[in-house]
Amino acid sequence: MKAGDAEKRRTRILEAFRTEGTIRGTARKLHVGVNTVRKVLRGQPLGRDAPGQGGPRRASKLDPYREIIQRLVLEDKLTAVLVHGEIAALGYTGGYTILKQYVRQIRPRSMPKPTTVIDHVPGEEGQADWSPYTVELGGEQRVVHGFSLVLPWSRYMVVRFALDEQLETLVQLHEEAFLDMGGIPRLMTYDNMTTVGRHVGPGQVWLNPRFEAYAKERGFEIKLIDPGNPNQHASVERPFGYVEGNCLLRRRSRFASLEDLQAHARWWCAQVANVRDHGTTRERPLDRLAREKPLMLPLASAHVEIFRTLARLVGRDFCVAVDTSRYSVPPRFVGQPCTVRLHDTKLEILIGGEIVAVHERQHEPRARHVLPEHEQQFKHCTPSRRLLEQAFLRLGNAARDYHQGLVAERGRGAGYHIQRILKLADRHGSSVVIGAMAQAARYGNYSAEAVARVIAGRAVKARNAAGRQDVAVPPEAVRRWLEGIDVEQRDLEDYDRMLDDEGDDTDGEE
Repeated sequence: MKAGDAEKRRTRILEAFRTEGTIRGTARKLHVGVNTVRKVLRGQPLGRDAPGQGGPRRASKLDPYREIIQRLVLEDKLTAVLVHGEIAALGYTGGYTILKQYVRQIRPRSMPKPTTVIDHVPGEEGQADWSPYTVELGGEQRVVHGFSLVLPWSRYMVVRFALDEQLETLVQLHEEAFLDMGGIPRLMTYDNMTTVGRHVGPGQVWLNPRFEAYAKERGFEIKLIDPGNPNQHASVERPFGYVEGNCLLRRRSRFASLEDLQAHARWWCAQVANVRDHGTTRERPLDRLAREKPLMLPLASAHVEIFRTLARLVGRDFCVAVDTSRYSVPPRFVGQPCTVRLHDTKLEILIGGEIVAVHERQHEPRARHVLPEHEQQFKHCTPSRRLLEQAFLRLGNAARDYHQGLVAERGRGAGYHIQRILKLADRHGSSVVIGAMAQAARYGNYSAEAVARVIAGRAVKARNAAGRQDVAVPPEAVRRWLEGIDVEQRDLEDYDRMLDDEGDDTDGEE
């Protein structure tokens, strides 16, 4: 075989390998032996190039690593940059250029598709989108949501990861990206996502009112790309493969936690993605950003935060379920309805419009998070006391306010007064007791005796108003009950003020 023929044969085998992607497929296509294909891929002499026929072949530093390179490129889908790092760790001392040429030879080629070139104006546009990735977090396979915001003119990109695509998460990642870029594009384009908006008909677009309000707060316009025209969003969609093949594979998609993944993404954007010479602009995105930033909207206001609210019920374990985790509240609120405000990094639990607990948002599934003070309260609260408090709090907001006063003034002795007040409610009705508690609270009187005195005083006043002459002689049942109460001696003027003030009170509060 002539030397020229051998070279043509080698070229033909390499071209076939690019399309077939396997050694056996290449051999079948060209009707050659598997070993012949292996020789070509390994750079070994073929035909007249063999020793003694065309002179000795010069050895290459790649030779010991060719099989490893083939596996890394064809099976692991690594780029030439990552392959270089892998074999350098194994002892390779050759140059990157020769490696890159060899990777190009063995990597299967895809036919390029015609595209439309879109001219972008600096500072004018940003593109944002989501893409799912499967990674290992703390030894467990998880699907994370990759968020990317790219400036099409400079090619500057910000990449972050999250466990969901909720509106609050989207806003938080926008804020991080704008802070990283040092400005805000005048126009942001999105694919159809419910958190932003979607096309609902020809020429008709629906925008999420909450995200639209955020965009107005920050000053940028919203544009949804036309259906069937992905090229409008190419600047942000193309880098998703780059993120997977370079950012994640640098760590073999293995991370200790979501925080570890986020830290790696920040490092990768700053040290790799935004400081390389971009293949289209032939400039570093970081350098182009410096020229683009003065043309962007300034970050004039403070951090904008949008929180999501959830309606929940406090469980018997004095915890509230959010996603797959549970968060504690004071044990006295068991069984009560509550509102949860979800922020980017924390959540607040409100009962009766008042914040009763604040937790850091947790990401591990099926976990229970109990604040130390809530655990301590639970330990000092007997089962019978908890049942009494639950029944007491079901009387409504007035009972909840009065309960706080009882706990603050009576401490652990509050249970005795709660029990006595519940008995009053059974005897006189909840509406009567609720009104009495509200009136006693106005004067800072937190006790069962104070509530009983208000009820008794109202009864006397009601009989006087009806014109009865025997108001000083109560019915037998009331008289026996009053005799059993240990009445605290108070100044008579206190009672006069309490009775005179009842005209302003509403007895029907629930």
